Amino acid sequence: MIPVRANRLFRFVSLRYLKSFLILLGGLSLAVVLIDYLQNAHRLPAAANQRLLYVFYTWETMLTLLYPLSILLAMAWTMVIFIRQNIFAALYSFGYSRIQVFRPFFFSALGIYLLFLGLQNTDFAYSRNHGAAIVHPNLFGTKVENLFFKYAGDFVFVRQLDPIRKVLKEVTIFHLHDGKIVSTLRTSKAHFRDNRWIAEEVTLRKKRFNKRGEAVGFKETKKRRYAMLEGYRPKVVKLIYEGRSLRIGDAWAAWRLLASQGLDSSKIRASLFNVTVMPLFALALMPLLFFHTRPYRRFLSMERFWVKALGASLLVWAFLFAMYRLGMNGAIDPFFGQVLPVGALLFYALYDVRKQVRRDRFPPSRQIPAK
Repeated sequence: MIPVRANRLFRFVSLRYLKSFLILLGGLSLAVVLIDYLQNAHRLPAAANQRLLYVFYTWETMLTLLYPLSILLAMAWTMVIFIRQNIFAALYSFGYSRIQVFRPFFFSALGIYLLFLGLQNTDFAYSRNHGAAIVHPNLFGTKVENLFFKYAGDFVFVRQLDPIRKVLKEVTIFHLHDGKIVSTLRTSKAHFRDNRWIAEEVTLRKKRFNKRGEAVGFKETKKRRYAMLEGYRPKVVKLIYEGRSLRIGDAWAAWRLLASQGLDSSKIRASLFNVTVMPLFALALMPLLFFHTRPYRRFLSMERFWVKALGASLLVWAFLFAMYRLGMNGAIDPFFGQVLPVGALLFYALYDVRKQVRRDRFPPSRQIPAK
């Protein structure tokens, strides 16, 4: 009997919460898309299909940006409806505890978070890139030219990278020892296969030294095939150098790649934390909002409740977004700006939930006053 009642409760609460979430997310995202379109209409191509694609890609970007905020606002909206219609009072009178009523809200929000997390591993994550390419087609071409980067202590110059065909053209690698160039590798073309680049018709030039360690000439050798630059995936390299959005898998690969070369990875880490860690603040604020709100209409001021709910949600969301932008610029470490605040919120939320569980299991005794 109890599982049946619990399932009915879950369906009843979660369906109303998800309805509120869809309405809020759709309304907020479409409003922001309209404002963005009006601001950039003069920059868009005249073709109607290009304009529609821009609107669609912008809408996808706004969904990712606004869904954590919508998770909290949808909960506040649903709670207001339940309080006004005395639904909370009815549920508690049937014997449900506050934890049981809170679970549908939390698990529905957790499902939304996991859904968007999965979408960030698909081409959905590149919606901002596609939209920016329509507005600025010259800045976001299919090829990247004149790359210069560090790899395993060496320096690499690439005249052109074609990420679609996975081809590097006119590559020069400078091998260093004790801060001095000791050899160079040149090739006109290299193809990406099996997580490394296979160069064709390679020319290796090594310095020759005498017994006193002085350079006396070069030794040149030719090779038909040569494996190099293991782990430099073409799409990841392109997006890193253009500062564009990455899928979670690509961002993780880019982070490992930069870390292995001893290069600054703050921009990659900030982008990765923004889609994986930052939305968790909404899940952390949900128990704080639920358990610190009186569920009965006669004890609650609706106006004050809305001000607190909106104010707390917008303040935390804006703070974390500002930390994300500072992390992207390298002004602050993304761990301290994003992971640490969200972790503190999650820790306090867990403490609050455990305190409520103890209250449900061991309610305070009510003593009858003596006559």
